Amino acid sequence: MNLLLVAGFLGSGKTTLIIKLVETLGRRGLKVAILVNEIGQVGVDNQLMRQLDLNVWELMGGCICCTLTAGLLTDLHRLDAEYNPDLVILEATGAARPSDVLDALHYYQGRPLTSVSTAVVVDPLRLPKIVRVVGPLIAAQIGPADLLIMTKTDLASPEQTAESRQIVRGMNAHAPLVRALAGRDLDGDLLRGLVPWLS
Repeated sequence: MNLLLVAGFLGSGKTTLIIKLVETLGRRGLKVAILVNEIGQVGVDNQLMRQLDLNVWELMGGCICCTLTAGLLTDLHRLDAEYNPDLVILEATGAARPSDVLDALHYYQGRPLTSVSTAVVVDPLRLPKIVRVVGPLIAAQIGPADLLIMTKTDLASPEQTAESRQIVRGMNAHAPLVRALAGRDLDGDLLRGLVPWLS
């Protein structure tokens, strides 16, 4: 079982990306489960995904990096035993710090995970403003990412895209930085970055 943690600030495009990824992998015959972490008691993202008949499990009422660690580990055990997916996609809240989530996985006692990777989604239309308000949180998301995905570049100006690229590279100079365009299937560098274990 492979695990992909998808993080990024609220509204960056995580849910849209995940839906596209699940559809792409489904066409290849792979089993995918989605763990959605919602801060509130009513989950919007998971309701949308369920309407699309996706296999969604909920972690509600808190953040996986602090109050819901036990729930995450329990759900991973259940997923492995009851569904045996090729991939579990964990959609974190916009306030989650990926390093805290990855630290929690040290307590996972199930069958060893085949791979664990982190993809962080950034929105060039809003990133500069968000960094000015919650810079440390954004740095904590972008810094440890294995893959950086810039969405909405078809809507952003070249100046906005360039400024956001500079911000991202200042926080993480090494991870691949790829674009996800609205209405386009996942392929090429983006798909390889999200699921590098896929042959």
